[in-house]
Amino acid sequence: MKAKVAIIVPGGVGTGKNNIGVPVLENVIRLMSADVELTVFQLYPTNKNYCAEGFELIDIYHQNRIVRILKFLWTFSRVHRKKKFQAVHGFWALPCGFLAVLVGKFLKMKSIISLQGGDAISLPEINYGQLQTRVSRKLVLWALHRSDVLISPTYYLIYNLRKFGLTRADIKYVPLGVDVSIFEFHDRPLRQPVQFLHVGNLSPVKDQVTLLKAFQLISDRIACHLTIIGEGKLEKMIKAVAEELKIREQITFLGLLPYSSLPACYHQADILLHTSLSEGHPIVVEEAMSSGVLVCGTRVGLLFDLPECCVSVPVGDYDALASETLGLISNPLRMKALKKAAHEWSKAHSLNYTARQVSELYNNHSK
Repeated sequence: MKAKVAIIVPGGVGTGKNNIGVPVLENVIRLMSADVELTVFQLYPTNKNYCAEGFELIDIYHQNRIVRILKFLWTFSRVHRKKKFQAVHGFWALPCGFLAVLVGKFLKMKSIISLQGGDAISLPEINYGQLQTRVSRKLVLWALHRSDVLISPTYYLIYNLRKFGLTRADIKYVPLGVDVSIFEFHDRPLRQPVQFLHVGNLSPVKDQVTLLKAFQLISDRIACHLTIIGEGKLEKMIKAVAEELKIREQITFLGLLPYSSLPACYHQADILLHTSLSEGHPIVVEEAMSSGVLVCGTRVGLLFDLPECCVSVPVGDYDALASETLGLISNPLRMKALKKAAHEWSKAHSLNYTARQVSELYNNHSK
């Protein structure tokens, strides 16, 4: 008999433009539904044209946060009486992980929390992260210490949380994998002009200003082009910075593309530039590694975890990023070694690996 598990997410399943949501989250849920009976509670309205496949999706939303939480608690209790969940899994510490621990204790079921990124950082200068205030920090740590299982996709997040008081030692390390059959490995030689790629929301935490400053220094030395995929509130500002740095003609802004278009974009690129201030598990980095694209960026997320697979520099250090990237380009043997290590890691930690690891946790904690 399949284990019956409830998943709580803030959004990301059947949401956003073209239902793109958070593809890796939806893909993992869909894969796990083959082995586990899943009911997904989403604290955000689902697009009307979206149809869940293999799992039940219940969206619970209200503009008032308190009303939304009360509505969730009532709905969850009602559905639990019918289905008898054996475990509840919250993605992100707040509010989903906190709610998972709460209903787990009240309804006597196992609780699981998956860290995602913003729940393990405080960046007050850009008003980002769930550890910024004393209250939210206490709520996060309360939930993380009391969940039956705590999952982190990177050691970077664990390192951050230790600085804020996380003491538990039994943290499960489960990276978020990509579908390696879609992001296939292409080992193509470096060509001129060198093709750089950046994929991400145009937002403060992604720090595209550092990206552009590094690219300007690189473009002063070699023939190159940068393609930026993504949209966001900083798009106008980022384009203005590109104009000021006199590199606008060397950059193509493609906006938000369908997820199915990304593999072809990776296969046309030589190097992914990723300059975030903080990351949980930057899935674009693993997509690039799986596709045979070199990764250069700031030491956060996977770039913190995997120095043998990429080039990484301190956050915001565009001089170092440009210098290290140029050094890599002039070193074919190192490029080959990084590509090989990155490909092997991404293949070993694929989407199937992630789904299998989490499904095993569900089955172990439903007995």
